Amino acid sequence: MSNNKVFLQYIFLLGSSVMLISGCAYFTHLKEIKVLKSLGSSQQEMQVELAREEKLFNRLKTDINSGRLNKSIQKKKIFRIYGEPTLCKPAEGESSVKETCIYRRPAGGLSTEIILLNFDTQDMLYSLQVE
Repeated sequence: MSNNKVFLQYIFLLGSSVMLISGCAYFTHLKEIKVLKSLGSSQQEMQVELAREEKLFNRLKTDINSGRLNKSIQKKKIFRIYGEPTLCKPAEGESSVKETCIYRRPAGGLSTEIILLNFDTQDMLYSLQVE
């Protein structure tokens, strides 16, 4: 009986030591663990945002191809439906076009599809081009 008692005490001390050491290791690397957790969380957020932008770009392209996007639509409404463009810049050349906004496929790399939307001085869609 006394051997069992000693054995149980030994097991208890061994288990306690393992938990104490692993706890110390956890607290020693707590900062690194938190950084890794936040990095994983950031990656998930980026994937969700990328999927959302891809969906909006595809909706814009589909609406252009089906003729649903017409010249009587305001810039604000386009931004509300299809999201903010990648870039808007003052138009060059044509005097009736005030601004050109560029929508770019989010995950396409350097040779990605782009959609150019030209807006007139009243912020109405003037013309568009898919490249």
